[in-house]
Amino acid sequence: MKRISQAQEDKLLDYLDGNLDAIVEKQFEDEISSNVLLKTRLEELRAMNAIFQNLSLEQPSKNFTEQVMMKLDSAPASSTWSIRNGVLLLVGVLAALGAISLLLTTGIFDSTTTINLNQSELPNKILREQLPSFTLSGKLMINIIILLNIVLAWIVLDRTILRPYFQRRMQA
Repeated sequence: MKRISQAQEDKLLDYLDGNLDAIVEKQFEDEISSNVLLKTRLEELRAMNAIFQNLSLEQPSKNFTEQVMMKLDSAPASSTWSIRNGVLLLVGVLAALGAISLLLTTGIFDSTTTINLNQSELPNKILREQLPSFTLSGKLMINIIILLNIVLAWIVLDRTILRPYFQRRMQA
């Protein structure tokens, strides 16, 4: 589907608003009568204009402006996280991090386990091909858990302790 240019669209809007000179308006009317796209777009714009003319302008309530002006000076809503809960959560995360690190240094997770997917009878009956076996390192899994725990600790520290602290310092 072809479209009219933005300049023609603007000219159509000016034509509907009556903002064109008499000479330009006459030339544009001739152009509209010869161009089917302009004619259909003009009809669409006239229909939209008629719809908007029938709509009434909504008025805000009488107290709206006063209420908005009163709320401009109020303090923004405080954080949903309290500092006390944030500190407790951070202490819990750090305690879990310390316990996992202690267990890791003692060597509890040093063993590796090989998982063979062909041991079960179900895959042997359904699949004729051999399934791969892979090794699972406990140390690698624990290191990933520790890394995720550290990221969680940084997020909790930022959201619940540092951000409210620096916001209070800025406002003071």
